[in-house]
This record gives sequence, C-alpha cells and structure tokens, in this order.
Amino acid sequence: MKPFSLFKSVCAIILTLAITACSSGSGSGNGDSGGGGQSSGEGSGKVTIRLATWAGADEAKELQQILDKLNNQSSTYQIIQDSNPAEYDTRLLTQLTGQSGPDLFWISAQRAAQFSSQNVMLDITERLKGSDHPAANTEDYYEASLQPFTYKDKIYGLPWLQQPIMLYVNKALFDEAGIDYPDESWNWDDFIHAAKKLTKDTSGATADDPAFNANAVAQWGFTVNGWPPVQMFIWQNGGEVITEDFRESPIDSPESLEAFRFYADLINGPLTPSQQVIRDRGFDQMFRSGQVAMFMGGAADDLDSTIDHVQAYRVPAGPGGIKATFGDILGMGINAKTKNPDAAFEALVDLTDAIHHWKIMPPRTSLADLKKLQEMHPKKSHSLKAIIASMEHARPYRYFANYPDWDNIFWNQLMDPIVNAGTDPEELIPQVKKLLDGVLNK
Repeated sequence: MKPFSLFKSVCAIILTLAITACSSGSGSGNGDSGGGGQSSGEGSGKVTIRLATWAGADEAKELQQILDKLNNQSSTYQIIQDSNPAEYDTRLLTQLTGQSGPDLFWISAQRAAQFSSQNVMLDITERLKGSDHPAANTEDYYEASLQPFTYKDKIYGLPWLQQPIMLYVNKALFDEAGIDYPDESWNWDDFIHAAKKLTKDTSGATADDPAFNANAVAQWGFTVNGWPPVQMFIWQNGGEVITEDFRESPIDSPESLEAFRFYADLINGPLTPSQQVIRDRGFDQMFRSGQVAMFMGGAADDLDSTIDHVQAYRVPAGPGGIKATFGDILGMGINAKTKNPDAAFEALVDLTDAIHHWKIMPPRTSLADLKKLQEMHPKKSHSLKAIIASMEHARPYRYFANYPDWDNIFWNQLMDPIVNAGTDPEELIPQVKKLLDGVLNK
C-alpha cells in the first residue's frame, strides 16, 4: 500500500548489469536471454517465448499452471516464465536497453507510458485490428485501462488488470457503533461522520464526544500513510494534478487546495493513527487486527476474503458528488527487438485473456459480469458488485514519458513533508508547483 517506488537508471550501472543479463537466466527460465525466438529443442517446431514477470513464488506457481495449459494448446509457441520481483523495473530496463531481454514482459502503467514513447515496446495496433481473439478487441476494454499503453494513437501493449481502490469496512465494528454501512450516497461528510463514531479512546469515548481523549486512542476510524493517494481526493473534488494537455500542474486551484487540506487533516488525526504508530504496528495489519475500522486498498486485496465481517464498498464521493477512484493498471508488452513478433503477439493475447480470467479486476467490460466473477472469485462474492461499479470511475495517473521525474518531486517535496512532518500543504504548493510545471514544459 505504499506509494509507487521509482527507479532511476544510471548509465554506468546499466552497462554493468547488461553484461550480466546477457549471460544469465533465472526463475523458471531456460537460460536463453537473446530476445527469444529460439527453438524449444523438443522437435515440436514451437518458438520459445520468454516471459518476464515480477511474480513471487506463490503467484509464479499459479501462473505456471496457466502457461502449461496454453503451451499444451499452442502449436506456435512455448512460453517460459522468468519470474523475479527483486528490482524488477531496473532489471527489465537494463535488458531492454541492451540487446538481451524477454519477448514478453509484465509492465506497470507508469513504465508502459514511458516505454511506449521510447520505441521499447512493439507497436501492436495493426495486429490487434487483424485479430479476432477476444483479448484483441480494444472496444471491449475500459477506456482508462488502455491509456497508458497508447501513444500517438498507437497501441503498444494490453492491460491484464485494472484495480480500483475500494473502501474496506469492518462491518462488526460498524454494527457495534450503530452505523449504517456505506451506500451510493456516501460523500466526504458521511465518511468523516462514520470515522468519528468509529474512533474510540481507552475509556470508550468516541471522537465526537467532548470527553474523548486523543492521547489514548484504542481504535481508529481510518488510516492513511501517503496511501491512498491524494490525487484521488483531488479528482473527487473536481481538481487535477496534471492538465489534459500536460502543460501544467494545477495543484494550487481551489479544488485541489481543499482536497489537500482534507487529506492533511486526516493525517494529523485523531481519526487516523500517527505515522509512528503505523510503522510500529503495520499499515494494513492494524485493519486486520481490528484496530482500524476502515481501510482503502485495491480490489484484489484479500482483506474481504481472509478477515471475518469485512466487505469492500465504493470509496466516498467528493462534496459535489463526483465519484472517482484511483485505478492501478498492470499489463504486458512485447519487446520491440523480439525475433518472432507474430508468435509473441499470439502468446500475448492468449496469456492476457487467461489472466483476465484469473485476476481481479479484468479490464474488459464483457467480463464485468457479477455472476461470472462470483464463479471465478467466490471468496470475494460479497464485494464484487461494488468493485464492478467502481470500474466506471477508476482513473490511472496521467502518465507521460518523464512522469518519474514529476512524481519524484510530487512525493519528495510535497507529499512526504505533509505525511511525515505535518507540514501545511499551502506552505509547499507555490514552490512545488513551479518545479512540477518545469518538468511538464521540458
């Protein structure tokens, strides 16, 4: 639940790592790092397609079951996975910058926007138009999910997940406080009202009680540590952090300033634990243990499937009724240097479709079907209606080629002081805005 980590590439390091990358294999791979295109060596005539992912051990095992099925069905390719989450972006950038690298690779929305503009990913626009594969039908995707993979009207990859932020609620604590569960009408005021009723000191007094002791809190209504992102609240209030034409960062607009104040007030308590308490006890662990009543996390989180009485709801709307939530988008692209683009494309659409039937939430409208999803994810069945509804209002960040530079400034010089030092946003925004605008106008 931490803000996205950003990796900087240093030329000397890239040159050093590239030498290593050209001579090594890892994970479930076969050791071939030469951009794919090798024979499987089994006399099948299949092309070996090397896939790089950040999957951990358990996820990689589940993925391998999918790959085994696809490999058995295909007469064209044999996908070999190379899964390693350690410094994934750095390793991938090193490989793709040189002559080595996988044929297919998982990629975040941020990197997709960056790579699409740098000719690192293969342009698949015409291949998509000429394919009748369900996963190749771009009209079926939520519009926001394709944005990071689109550059100058060309498509360079496909999303396999669009994960909206949801409001996870401990219903037992709501029942104990006599509060109705969130509904479609919930806005910031309703959220704060509930958070006050759900924040209690050691004597049982709630935060809206004059006898409440803010120095002896036993249960908090909510928690925040830079996550969920402030951008989501700015959108809900009608503001923006990057204009559509990528010319300005209007973080000083009245709408943005009001959202920053709302966010800062949450951080400064008493409805949320201090940052030190969060570090000591664990961010989501405090929700899991019942010390926090409401938590905002991704739709794929297991909070509602592993904790009793927990359900996911849509995040509250802004004061004016604007519904918006952040949508984390993950996808897959093809190495522009692959030796077998046709086989790689076939593997791309097959695997993308398979992941759509594995992960929550698939970024295709045809798969946003309650009954289908309940069959695929029975443990989350009670939350799926809200998750589907949230997809209509899920937004990614407005990524662009130099977004990592912009985000470094936004986090290090604005959000980190607000979150960890309690700095007033209005003290920082005038100077930070100039720096952010400078990145946009390079």
